[in-house]
Amino acid sequence: MSVIIRTATLVISIFLTACSTQFSPESMVEIADNTSLELADPPPQLVIDNWQQVLQVSHQGQQHTLLAQLSINDQQGINLVVMTAQGMPIFILEKPPGAPIKSTKMLPIAGIDPRYILADIMLVHWPVVEINKRLHGAVMQSNLDERRITNDEQLLVTINFSGPITQLINFQRDYKIQFQKVEQ
Repeated sequence: MSVIIRTATLVISIFLTACSTQFSPESMVEIADNTSLELADPPPQLVIDNWQQVLQVSHQGQQHTLLAQLSINDQQGINLVVMTAQGMPIFILEKPPGAPIKSTKMLPIAGIDPRYILADIMLVHWPVVEINKRLHGAVMQSNLDERRITNDEQLLVTINFSGPITQLINFQRDYKIQFQKVEQ
C-alpha cells in the first residue's frame, strides 16, 4: 500500500512542478522589428463567448495543430486556454480588467509565450481602430476580407478572412497561423 501512496505522491508532485504560473507586467509584445502591440483590456463592445478554434501553426518548416478556447467579457476580461490537438492543456492565460496578464503553463513546451498568441488573436479579432491605438511603429489597414500591417510601406503582417477560415501571416517572423472555427 505504501508503494501506491508514494507513486501517487510522486506523480502528483511531477504534475504540480510542471505547471508554472507567472504574472507579466510587461504589456508590450514585439510583433516585428521596431513594431510592438500593447496587450490592453479589450474594448467594451467586444464580447466573445465560447470562441473555439483550431489553430494550424506553420513555422520554420514545422506544423503544429492547437486547440484554443477564448472568452472575453467586461467582468472577467480575457480568458484563453490553448491545448494540444489531443486536448492536453498547454497554457491558460487570464487578463482581468485593469490587471496584469497571468499565464499558467501546463506543459513545458519551449518557445511558446502565451502573450504572443494573445497578440495574434487580438490582431485578428479586435476592431482595427482599437489595434491602431495599441500598435506602435506600424499601422493596420483593413478592407472587407483583409487586414494589413505595414511599416513605411513594408508589409509585416496580413490577415485574410475567408468564411470559417482566417489566415495570419507574419512575414518578418516567418510564421503562419490558420484559425478555423470549431462547429458546435
